[in-house]
Amino acid sequence: MSEVFISRQPVLDKKMQVFAYALEFNQGLHPSSSHIEATTELITSTQKEIGFKSIVGENLAITSLPKDLISLETVEYLDLSPGIMIEVSNDIVTDSKVLKSLKELKLKGYSIVLADFSDDESSIKLVSISDFVKINNEAYSDTKLKKMVTYLHEKGLKVIAGKVETEDMFNYLKAIGFDYFKGYFFTNPVIINGKKLSGNKLTLLQLMAKINNPKTDFYELTQILSQDVALSHKLLIAINHPVTMIPIRVKDIKDALLYMGLKRLKFWINMLLLGKVDDVPKELMINSLIRAKFCEQIAEKLGKKVDKDSYFLVGLFSSLSAFFKTPIKQIVAEMPLDKDILAALIYKEGVMGDALNCLAQIESTSTQYISFDIQGLGMSEIAGIYLSSTAWAQRTITT
Repeated sequence: MSEVFISRQPVLDKKMQVFAYALEFNQGLHPSSSHIEATTELITSTQKEIGFKSIVGENLAITSLPKDLISLETVEYLDLSPGIMIEVSNDIVTDSKVLKSLKELKLKGYSIVLADFSDDESSIKLVSISDFVKINNEAYSDTKLKKMVTYLHEKGLKVIAGKVETEDMFNYLKAIGFDYFKGYFFTNPVIINGKKLSGNKLTLLQLMAKINNPKTDFYELTQILSQDVALSHKLLIAINHPVTMIPIRVKDIKDALLYMGLKRLKFWINMLLLGKVDDVPKELMINSLIRAKFCEQIAEKLGKKVDKDSYFLVGLFSSLSAFFKTPIKQIVAEMPLDKDILAALIYKEGVMGDALNCLAQIESTSTQYISFDIQGLGMSEIAGIYLSSTAWAQRTITT
């Protein structure tokens, strides 16, 4: 089996709204076949089994294909709408075949993204056919970055920061003048140890603690919801969405429990509560859902179906520090969670912790070659689980 996998990284604008998703075909540490052959095989199987459209939803996609696969035929096969941008490297400047393909793609209305721009001769030549330019912001000084961004803006191009890992870095690059930012920086916010949660966030967290307490039964849950009419209304709207596949129209919480079960009902409440947190990008919710579904599917693959709810909760709650901008240890202290869940969330211990560590590798913008294994699950299986989890989250968030 080939060791090529698809990573999907968000590209956000200055307001932390999704501009596009970058789809990259990454190679493992121990490839068993050529990159071109393995990538072609992966593209075919992904389109047939999941569909690239389901991975990006109604968003633009930036595709980073091996240069031998850059062609109108390949790009159209991906079947991505509303549009695809083709990312190319500097070394294609001497490749007449690729340049011919890019010209054909441009005539069809596709945009070109030049990766790893520098002010050398190759980059400057390729600027003339590019619409967007990506810069490795780790490679240059402040002065150099400002100069490059100014030059590119004068040429009418938009500039993407290629490796953005933290909120601090995002704010720094935004001040320099970058237009778009690639990475999961929104999951790594500025956190001040010892800072108390605001009243609203503390109330919200305490409510989540009650909802997720294993001792909270349906009667108590109903009492909690009855105190928040707006939340109850939103919950019923969400539950009646086609994605839940409930055979009747649910009119009250009692019906919801009957057709969904307590655990599934709690999931939807968690989603709505997290959606009430101010000053966080929508992409953080999508990422939390991806993590939750990923961990749940890992449990199923490992024959731990009895624990899959715990795995799901670990994935969902692994981003709580980003929602509340508070250390995870301080957040979970407010919640009555099982010790294995706490160990995974705080210290990344146990199999659930392994799943979170694996997710960190997949999400990293700095890792080109990845090798991961969870209790015997190999790269191909794990990559497939991640893609299906991404598609599920993309569908779910439309409720």
